[in-house]
Amino acid sequence: MKKLALLLGSLLVVGTAVQAKEVIVAPVEVSKEVIVVAEPVVEEVVVVELTPEFKPSGYLGLEYKAYGETEGHGDKISSGDTWHTGKNNYARLQTTFGVQATEKFSVQGRIRDYSDLETNDERYKNSKDGTETRLRAYYKHNDLFTSRVEYKDATDEKQSFEYQARLNVYKNEGGLLSNLVFAPKFKHTMAANNGGAYKNTVGADIDYAGNLPLGFTWDGTIYLNQNFYGEDFHTNSDLTNNKDKAFEPEWEIYLRRNFALYANNNYALDFNFEGGYDPYIFGQYDKYSLAPEGSKEKSVKSEKNSYELYALLTLDLEYKVTENFALSTGAGAEYRNWDKIGQSEASDWRWQPVAYAAMKVTF
Repeated sequence: MKKLALLLGSLLVVGTAVQAKEVIVAPVEVSKEVIVVAEPVVEEVVVVELTPEFKPSGYLGLEYKAYGETEGHGDKISSGDTWHTGKNNYARLQTTFGVQATEKFSVQGRIRDYSDLETNDERYKNSKDGTETRLRAYYKHNDLFTSRVEYKDATDEKQSFEYQARLNVYKNEGGLLSNLVFAPKFKHTMAANNGGAYKNTVGADIDYAGNLPLGFTWDGTIYLNQNFYGEDFHTNSDLTNNKDKAFEPEWEIYLRRNFALYANNNYALDFNFEGGYDPYIFGQYDKYSLAPEGSKEKSVKSEKNSYELYALLTLDLEYKVTENFALSTGAGAEYRNWDKIGQSEASDWRWQPVAYAAMKVTF
């Protein structure tokens, strides 16, 4: 009996072990927390650049300038010192204005009124007198091409009309050559009495400007002038060999330097220098005209090549009353060959004092 119980126990243990081996362990599911991250919504902002509305602008300037007596020259008729006669002790009232009427159209004007500051003493010859007017109108066709029309009425009452097709062919701000304009032109100059002594000019102007070392700047114009005269001129001393046309280019070149001495919000004190050829004329022919009555010579020669070389030094003070209104004054002297300008005889460089007061309004 005990053996049977022991046998049955053994079978039970073996059966349990076999059943345990056949049990399949089910996978345990682990729950995971799903985290959803909301990405920020970026709104695309479209910036629309609005073209500022055009508003007309301009300026108005007034300047009164007085010229003194040239160094070593009394300008007296009785002294026989005839060089630079008529250009001492006189004043100039200059009015300048400009208006940018539209984005493409603008006008500029300059009126110079000269007056005598002499004492009306008969020993003196009247100094420079008269009025000079210059008006210019510009129309900008595009960034390259601008038309310019000019009218000028000179102190000797000669009048001229000119058209230029101005081509801005080069621009490099701050460079040795910063700006270059090539301007084909046609100009008609009338005599004071509107008679036959007119002149037609065909050619081109070349305007240039740039920057030099030590704070200097340079600018000027080359005038390529083919002139056609309404009346013949003489090219021989015996008043023969007449011509009615000539190629007569001119060259202007100026150096400038500003030395800032003092400045604050309203005041600016500067020392300024400018100088150069004003102008240098290269003519094709020497020209001769009939000598004045009583002269020993039959004719008077005008040399084909001539120049005026000058230097101007001034001390200038500006007071800015408002953003759009400024007052200025200054004094200095100009050194120039005032009278003898022929290339072979240029001489008599002398100082002439000058002083001025001015105002300018912008709007």
